[in-house]
Amino acid sequence: MAGHAGAGASTVALAVAEGLAEARRVQLIDYAEPVRSGLTAASTIELGTDGGGWRHGRRGRLDVVRLARRPGEGESLPPPETDDTGRLLVVDAGWSLTTALLDAPGPLIRDANVVVVTRVTVPAVRQTEHVLAALDGEPVIAAVGPARWPRTVQASCGPRLRELRSRGRVVRVPVDRRLETDGLAGDRLPKPVAAAGRSLAALLVPAADPQPRHRRRAAQSRTGWQASR
Repeated sequence: MAGHAGAGASTVALAVAEGLAEARRVQLIDYAEPVRSGLTAASTIELGTDGGGWRHGRRGRLDVVRLARRPGEGESLPPPETDDTGRLLVVDAGWSLTTALLDAPGPLIRDANVVVVTRVTVPAVRQTEHVLAALDGEPVIAAVGPARWPRTVQASCGPRLRELRSRGRVVRVPVDRRLETDGLAGDRLPKPVAAAGRSLAALLVPAADPQPRHRRRAAQSRTGWQASR
């Protein structure tokens, strides 16, 4: 979830999904309408659209799914069906979806592991505190910016963000100038950003042990999904 507009939720979602995909079958879903998608060029292979309104792609071991059309007023498409019960579902919730989920949580956020993405700036952490105040449970914070927070930013943190920092629930995501300029594409994420994704993944699903190949194949004959973002 984005703590504010322009936080970088798509980059963090992709990094987390790739970190989880090292051990599990993962599907990354972008609920942004096509003109606002941050994952438009993230797939290395495009697989076309299905009958449920989704456009499918592949990026290494990761399934990337994006909306193929703009949803109707009040319409919320269910996640694409899958035959893999071991799949983890990572949802890229940009700012528009974040605000909608805070108003009406629904099944996408209920019982899910939540990552809130924020920039390390005074206005960003102030707005992020409002998002955190509306969330239950213990979210993880992806802090995009320097490792050492400026004093003005630390002084601007609200009680929930201070508590999460003190408990080690904040992971730094370094700023990459190339990503900021070019956006996400099919090439590999910068190593520091990928490492941050693995750290976030470890906090979200600490028991994500690698699955043997025969277990992954067997799982394809069953249905179901788990949610993580």
